[in-house]
Amino acid sequence: MLPISVYLPEGRVSPDAEPVIEPELPLSEDAEQEELTGANRPFVTEYLAAVEGPGHDAAVLVTPAVEFAAMFRNASLAAELADRPAVAIDARTAAAGQALVVLAGAARAAEGADLEAVVDAIEDASRRVELVASLATLGPLRRSGPVPDDLLGPDDASESRTVFRMRKGAIEPLGPVGSADETLETIRRAYLEGTSEGVERSTVFHAGAAELAARLEAMIGPVDFVSGFSASMQVHTGQGVVGVAWLPRAPARPVEAPT
Repeated sequence: MLPISVYLPEGRVSPDAEPVIEPELPLSEDAEQEELTGANRPFVTEYLAAVEGPGHDAAVLVTPAVEFAAMFRNASLAAELADRPAVAIDARTAAAGQALVVLAGAARAAEGADLEAVVDAIEDASRRVELVASLATLGPLRRSGPVPDDLLGPDDASESRTVFRMRKGAIEPLGPVGSADETLETIRRAYLEGTSEGVERSTVFHAGAAELAARLEAMIGPVDFVSGFSASMQVHTGQGVVGVAWLPRAPARPVEAPT
């Protein structure tokens, strides 16, 4: 895991090496309203050092979707420059959805699969992964700029929470839904519809909203893990994010009769 650095009024912070449930460095109100003066994605050299580090013979670099972050270019350059086999893959999702894509490849690698099989597992997961989440406010996301304004919609001065679905590199607004209870119910319905054929792995995530995350997990059933956003993610999304990401069960492949 490579860190993302952000510049806040308090100074430079690089907290992404460890996901946090309750941030050790909570964001101040000033920081949430501040225009970012700088944000450093991992450099090519950092990707290259990870690829060529000890303990492995090949590497797969999995980045958030290019529509939401600009990491894929640096990862791709590092893969081209590396002295050992390396492949860069766009996860076609972000945040907890990206974690599920990475875990799909890690599981195959742990089984002893070769590079090609691991890449196949990651690309398959990137085509299937789904994420539905709610934002308490659009302000931080609009200021940070990874998502076009036409997808975010107009500013809403009410207390309605915005809900959206993310899959295959696209965002589908599910509309403002009002209260926290209505939000969680909207997310629950989307999750149940998306897992009607079963689910391989799932996660509930949040940004400083542990109580909402616990309620959501109680509504949809146990998930594989619950995770909190790092400080740099909270800068981009604001506090109060809650959502679920999952890998639907892959359809069974037809068995060919022997000829």
